[in-house]
Amino acid sequence: MRIGADYYPEHWEKSRWKTDFKLMNKANIEVVRIGEFAWSLYEPKEGEFHFEWMDEALEELAKYNIKVVLCTPSATPPKWMVDKYPEILQEDVHGYVKGFGTRKHYCFNSSVYREKCHILNRKIAERYGKHPAVEGWQVDNELGWANTTRCYCDECQVNFRKWLENKYGTIDNLNKKYGTVVWSQIYNSFDEINIPKAGACYDVCPDTQGQNPGLLLDYYRFSSDSVVDFTRETCKDIRAYSKYPITTNMLDAAVNSGTGIDYFKLSEELDFTSWDNYIEFQWGIAEDAAVSRDHALLRSYKKRPFWVMEQQAGACGWSKMGPAPTPGKLRLWTYSAVANGADTVVYFRWRSALFGLEEYWNGIIGHDGKPGRRYQEIAGIGQEMKELNKIYGKLLPKSRVAIIKSFDAEWSHSIHRHVENFQYDNYELEFYRAFYKMGIPVDFVQPSEKLDNYDLVIAPALIMVKDFELNNLASYVRRGGHLIISLRSGIKDEYDAMLPESIPGVFADMAGVTVPDFDPLLSKKTEISGVFGKGTADLWCDIIKPVSAEVLGVYTSDYYAGEACLTVNDYGDGKVYYLGCDLDETAMLNLAKYTGSRAGIPMELYETEGLERVECSDGTNYAQFLLNHNSYPVIVPLKTRYMEMISGKVVENSIKIEPYGVAILGLGKR
Repeated sequence: MRIGADYYPEHWEKSRWKTDFKLMNKANIEVVRIGEFAWSLYEPKEGEFHFEWMDEALEELAKYNIKVVLCTPSATPPKWMVDKYPEILQEDVHGYVKGFGTRKHYCFNSSVYREKCHILNRKIAERYGKHPAVEGWQVDNELGWANTTRCYCDECQVNFRKWLENKYGTIDNLNKKYGTVVWSQIYNSFDEINIPKAGACYDVCPDTQGQNPGLLLDYYRFSSDSVVDFTRETCKDIRAYSKYPITTNMLDAAVNSGTGIDYFKLSEELDFTSWDNYIEFQWGIAEDAAVSRDHALLRSYKKRPFWVMEQQAGACGWSKMGPAPTPGKLRLWTYSAVANGADTVVYFRWRSALFGLEEYWNGIIGHDGKPGRRYQEIAGIGQEMKELNKIYGKLLPKSRVAIIKSFDAEWSHSIHRHVENFQYDNYELEFYRAFYKMGIPVDFVQPSEKLDNYDLVIAPALIMVKDFELNNLASYVRRGGHLIISLRSGIKDEYDAMLPESIPGVFADMAGVTVPDFDPLLSKKTEISGVFGKGTADLWCDIIKPVSAEVLGVYTSDYYAGEACLTVNDYGDGKVYYLGCDLDETAMLNLAKYTGSRAGIPMELYETEGLERVECSDGTNYAQFLLNHNSYPVIVPLKTRYMEMISGKVVENSIKIEPYGVAILGLGKR
């Protein structure tokens, strides 16, 4: 475990570099990320390349034994390029061009832009691919941020038509799969298909695109594939000259719902994953369970340790700021990342910028360049980690529970949301939060993954699965696995068309139920009762008729009072639960306890409100992280004797953790 900082040598006089690097050494900062927005410095005019400034920065960093993650600068094409090649610019869903002046204004499918990236990326990789200061690479920056994955330009339209022809073979096949007979949308050739821009119905309802759902879903897939292909090309350029590992900084689940990139596919191109973690900033304050969920997603994409490439270091925002991190929170957030599988945490940024849009995005040190409270807190973290590294290697939680994450399902639900306030990632978070509260780690998996290592697998709103994915889930249960299937699962095909089958569609046999009716809950609540106690649903109610399943919960109000809302069915050596409604937080927690215990997972773990508890291991040594997200101290009961690994003190019976405090419990000596 270690810490780093995002640094911009080009923002400061060279005479300042030595001061910064000395301060970094004193703060135990071991790595910096640089260069992600530096295209106009590398190539100020077309074909005129300058690397001297980066040469000097790397040489100076090497003197202080600070390693570097070097970025490809494709996030910000320079002005000369935009002026000479305006066809590289993105178009939005209305057809408006996204002009120069911010960032991410390029089209991933622009052949001109790809060629310009290819030239510069190879020059950078050739020059620095074996540089002793460099230890890794970052592709671009926040791919797809600010709704920039989906471009609607002419070149994207040409490529999309080729993508569709390659997928469907014939236009008749596409017409059949899409159901283009509706609204007289039958195509005579692939050349007739247009990108699904905003149409006549787009602005009637702000949450409705109005286009054919099959066309929309395929365009979302095509756009994601375009980003993955862009990344693949960049990685190929780097690997031609360098063996250092490659990553790109991803975004949290809520933001990624806007980026529209399949992170599982993207991760296949990378050597390790990383993400940007902002918890309290201009656009809101993140729930601690949601941050934990995002860490879990990042380690799940490759099932290995990850980096936080940008970790909030101060009050931040673009036009206004969120709150300054309360003393102790930087340390808390850092160890929360480590507990959940991060082996490197890089703070954004080293020093607050004096100019540009992000002047208010405060870093480790302020605009005056002087070390202060945040610097001291981070320096203390670095020193603690040096001691902990004498004991621990790379830590990962051992998860016995998995939640299925499907980007196809996410995009389908974004096209047809079923009912007001339904959002796929939020619904998945409801399940994750329940296990988080009990300190039970959860991985995220694709429906095609090997699942035998998990005792309990949850499939929230898995609206579509391919045949091999369905067979994988069925085989998992037959071999003794426990599977929870929820409302709005198994009812569509991969072309986003409804299946001509009774709900829950392809899962009906496994679940042992049928759903002849349902009630989307708009502005009302339905009361429920079952193994989860009493509760309420306020999104959706499937009215379940058991076929071979046993009833575990019923509705107690509305016209379907007495009908089943939760069932369990024996299937092979395993069990399949069908949850037909959403649950309030208490009922969901009780459901997690019930299903987890039935799956053989110890569920007698204590709960302390606001306490994040994560058990993990480096393969040899055990570590239990206790992270207090409360503004008040908590006393946590202990079942055995531990060594608190930061302080070196032996603790038993209970341990007191200060506000925003951290304890790491081990079983051996420090």
